[in-house]
Amino acid sequence: MNIEKIIKETKVIMIGMMVMGLILLLTGISFDLLDIHIIRNNRAIVGLSFIPLSVAIAYYLKLMRIKKSPQKMRENLVNENDERLVALRNEVDAKAFRITQGALFLTYLGYTFMFPEEIFESLGWWILLALLFV
Repeated sequence: MNIEKIIKETKVIMIGMMVMGLILLLTGISFDLLDIHIIRNNRAIVGLSFIPLSVAIAYYLKLMRIKKSPQKMRENLVNENDERLVALRNEVDAKAFRITQGALFLTYLGYTFMFPEEIFESLGWWILLALLFV
């Protein structure tokens, strides 16, 4: 386990998320001030900026905990990087993905059969179809 590598990865992710969040925040604020309407409500762009900014803060706190007490964080780092545990987590994620995919397919079919007059006209139907294909 190489702590320097983990610290470097954490810094790269933190800086990337910070840049992305600031770009979204500044774009939303500038669109609002200049009265440019690419979407209906420019506040949605500002709201989206909080997601990467929150991720950046979480990675910053993780970095500070690693630097402050690396021995306490050693167990967490082993859990995140151990190949056996990662393989087990991937297997669980694959099962969860299959369950979600099945639920999405059933929702799509249910929506199609419950509201057949809205096929090709409703935005919800197109969103479900796009999610199903993605």
